Amino acid sequence: MDQWVEPGEQIEILFQNRLDFGELFRQYNESRMLFPKIAFLALANFLKEWNVKAEMLLGLGFSFLMLLIVYLLLSLTNKSFLKNIYILTGYNLLLLSPCSFSRWLRGITLHRLIPDTCILINALIFILNINLRLKIFLYSIFCTIAQYSFSGGIIIWIVSIVFIIGEKNNRRGEKFQNLVVFITSFIISSLFYFQEYKQPSYHPLPSEILNFSFQRIVTYFFSFIGNIFGNSYESSGIIGMCLIISFITLAVIHLTYIREQAIISWIGIGLYTITLGILNSMTRLQLSYTNATRIDYIVHLVYLPLSIIVMFLYLIKSEKDKIQKWVSVGFLVTISILYINKNFQTNFLNNLVIWHHQYSYGKSCIQLINLYQKDDCIKLLFPMSERPYPWKAELVAQRFRELSSLNILKPGIVKKIEISPQGEWGYIDFLQEDKTIGKFKIHGWAKIQNKPADAVVLAYWNDIIDILPTGEPRNDISQIYGWRYLNSGWSGNFVLKNHSSHFNKCDIKAYGFDADQNILYPLKTLCS
Repeated sequence: MDQWVEPGEQIEILFQNRLDFGELFRQYNESRMLFPKIAFLALANFLKEWNVKAEMLLGLGFSFLMLLIVYLLLSLTNKSFLKNIYILTGYNLLLLSPCSFSRWLRGITLHRLIPDTCILINALIFILNINLRLKIFLYSIFCTIAQYSFSGGIIIWIVSIVFIIGEKNNRRGEKFQNLVVFITSFIISSLFYFQEYKQPSYHPLPSEILNFSFQRIVTYFFSFIGNIFGNSYESSGIIGMCLIISFITLAVIHLTYIREQAIISWIGIGLYTITLGILNSMTRLQLSYTNATRIDYIVHLVYLPLSIIVMFLYLIKSEKDKIQKWVSVGFLVTISILYINKNFQTNFLNNLVIWHHQYSYGKSCIQLINLYQKDDCIKLLFPMSERPYPWKAELVAQRFRELSSLNILKPGIVKKIEISPQGEWGYIDFLQEDKTIGKFKIHGWAKIQNKPADAVVLAYWNDIIDILPTGEPRNDISQIYGWRYLNSGWSGNFVLKNHSSHFNKCDIKAYGFDADQNILYPLKTLCS
């Protein structure tokens, strides 16, 4: 839903030549998404259209950038190539875990990835042997970018203080001066951020956390942290507690005995997830405890287990030591079991197919909105984690009409009905009135060029009476036309108002809809 507002509204204004800095700086929810807006608008301006697939690819590009930064961090921390590749593979599996794949299908995810990238960059800057004043300047730059990308990005300022304090090669007085400069930068950035800031009425104040017991707050916090591996609120809480204990134990060991400078960067990376958990507990517990286990946050939770893995494996110096070897194997097996337990229940490929058909159906309905408006169908465009309030469907419908009028959506709204020539595109297999429910039952199959139809449009005489989804398995059709048409089946119930006693089933017509081309493909009727 957020994507239809930010950057949807700004893209509309861009192509109306009304864009100004105030629009870029405008608050949305608790965030000022200045830098994500700039990225989205630059992409739209370059492509001369609003292409959400391109936005999705941009987000995946950021994940590649994050992988590169993590690899550089690992290379500067540990010289073992195989160990670094193993850790990098684990990071990649956590970041792109099947349980959170839906986040990567939405371009708006970029505003969450930018702060994650910024903390990794600041950790890399800490390790590099460069001028200290330059480091402070770069820390401030990337903290500002994070703060003006996502509301949670403000914690990058807090975590980056660890890097300043952790510097070895500066005197106490110089370290204090650097802290003053850095904190001053934070204050200036925040003064602009909170200028004319309004607390959203639907989000509670952080102070309301005081209405909850300490146990409830801690349980929520642990569940948030453990959601990276947990399958429920309770199991996530136990896992989160274990992760926090492991992190604290390893951090104390390293800071007390090992004292390796590079490890401080990984401690900062782990603290990023922990601090975000504290912030989320202060601002979301009041809404519902289920917020702790939302898939939206999983992309941020990766960094605590990553930090733990790096700190743990750094302690394993000798692979020939049998005790260390078995401890290492046991640790990695435990992490692997937790990961599999979180993700094995997610039938990744099956869910992708389901999402594809749902979004194709929703896309079809929004493009056919001038001919027939079906709000329940349009709501399928919303992420499953959002509650589809009625006003959201109307907002999406209105924005889609306005963007289509600017010709920046491809193919956009259906302005004129275009019907493909007759062919073997599908059939109505069954049509029967069920008087017990006052509706007609209908089913069949429909295909278009090279794939199942995105939706099926039902018409009675010259009026569209319903739009139905496809995606039901039809083994008989796949045996004839090939496996790609396996999910070409469709069915549904529809109401036919004011039909006369002379109603003829032959007057019900169905068309497969191609949402990529805005073309209707006629299906064989019961009388064809």
